[in-house]
Amino acid sequence: MTAFQIRGLGPGFYAEVTGLDLSHDLDTDTVHALQQAADQYAVLVFRNQDITDDDQLRFSHYFGQPQKSVTVHRKDHQRRLTRDELSDISNVDEHGDRINVGYAMKIFTMSSRLWHTDSSFRKPSGKYTFLCAKRLPPEGGNTEFADLRAAWDALPSALKQRVELLQAVHNLGYSRVLAGSPDLDENERRNLPPTLQPLVRTHPGSRRKSLYLASHAEYIESLPREEGRALLDELTEFSTQPEFVVAHVWQPGDLIMWDNRCTMHRAMPFDEQRHVREMRRTTVAEELEEVA
Repeated sequence: MTAFQIRGLGPGFYAEVTGLDLSHDLDTDTVHALQQAADQYAVLVFRNQDITDDDQLRFSHYFGQPQKSVTVHRKDHQRRLTRDELSDISNVDEHGDRINVGYAMKIFTMSSRLWHTDSSFRKPSGKYTFLCAKRLPPEGGNTEFADLRAAWDALPSALKQRVELLQAVHNLGYSRVLAGSPDLDENERRNLPPTLQPLVRTHPGSRRKSLYLASHAEYIESLPREEGRALLDELTEFSTQPEFVVAHVWQPGDLIMWDNRCTMHRAMPFDEQRHVREMRRTTVAEELEEVA
């Protein structure tokens, strides 16, 4: 096993990992130890990583099967990255130059500014996401995370009883329009249909209960639309109170791994008219039998 260090940062679900070089293979014991750390903390920050896209994909594979980026289904703009499993979370073009804020590729990422959980609109949904910093703005562009296990623990008992058996319909098209991005096209609707997800889950690693929320959650299946919408908004507002939230301030060489089954996150703004922010994202699918 490769020796590494874990140090908790701020709230109890966010930790820093040092002493690992993710450009090299990891042995089984090291991966197992990282899995245990992820179960405990939910958000792990790996510092000082100088890795390639292939390195990131190899590291992601240790924890599940990488999903194809949703952008492979959109036919009206060109993907910059050649690997289907890589999502380009950047404001640069194929030459690495900064793009205009209204550039077609960029406007499809506006929903990342909303609180969300990656791939909750898919079956299987997202298990872990890995986001690697390549180039960073001098200020801004933080990523905020919310701890949905702690939020569940703090939820009033009456509200817990009300929501525990409910299910919500998650739809990428809903969050796109909510954020002011174009709706899904015909090909996206065919390949990314809405999915039904439990509103409360038991995390398979920690065995702690957690809310399962996202801006992709359009309505609650068994409730009138307005009532279900109000409940989803209430739960999101409760879960994103300051005591449940941490802001990651990116440093060069950071790679963050987070658990989509018990967290939400959102991208914070920066001056896109002046600065570049270039990131790579991979997300691995959860095993369907883990859903509870």
